[in-house]
Amino acid sequence: MNLKVGEVVTLKHYSGKKINKGVVSNVKDNFLVIKPDKDFLIFNFFDNDPIVMGFEDENIVNICESTISNIDYQQNTFSLTVNNVMTITDRRITQRFPVSLCAYILDEEEKNFAYIRNMSLEGLSLCSKIEYELGQSITVNTTIEDKNIEFEANIVWKNESKYGYEYGLEYNHSDMNVKKKIEHCIEILRLTHDFAVVMLKTQYESYRRIISNKLSKN
Repeated sequence: MNLKVGEVVTLKHYSGKKINKGVVSNVKDNFLVIKPDKDFLIFNFFDNDPIVMGFEDENIVNICESTISNIDYQQNTFSLTVNNVMTITDRRITQRFPVSLCAYILDEEEKNFAYIRNMSLEGLSLCSKIEYELGQSITVNTTIEDKNIEFEANIVWKNESKYGYEYGLEYNHSDMNVKKKIEHCIEILRLTHDFAVVMLKTQYESYRRIISNKLSKN
């Protein structure tokens, strides 16, 4: 991953609809410190939240599945750890796509909050404070680019941490319409991130210079 201090990246967090921007203020391997372009953004962030970071390297768009930590409200910065980098080189959807999506697990009359870290045509990674059992079938509701999707999935693995539980889910594809919706939404996300990262180069050069000057004065 070839990122340097002062470079501008795209940021997508489940708390907002739009893709925002930030500048890299420190970098060490896959650990980065980011300063968002809007001061209020980090007040919607929590440790261990998923966030998607995008950047361009040698005219190739890369998007990263990342995890938030070390939120500093005084400096308006946060750290992120890059867990996986996906290069957008073609239109095929063959691997898990990094996302940061709000979701709800529908349990009888309850709606339990969760968030999604990545998804593909076969399954997804979902985090929740609620414990479920391996092999259990759950109903998940989420919204992707203003499109509401509800589907059933089976829990095939789970990990526990101080933040709760992370689950690996496989879809129950008995409803082909749901699969088509998921494929369509992933393609929209791919195109949206691709466009946002490309725009950094063509539209935000002045922003890059302003932020870099600010960083040099700190």
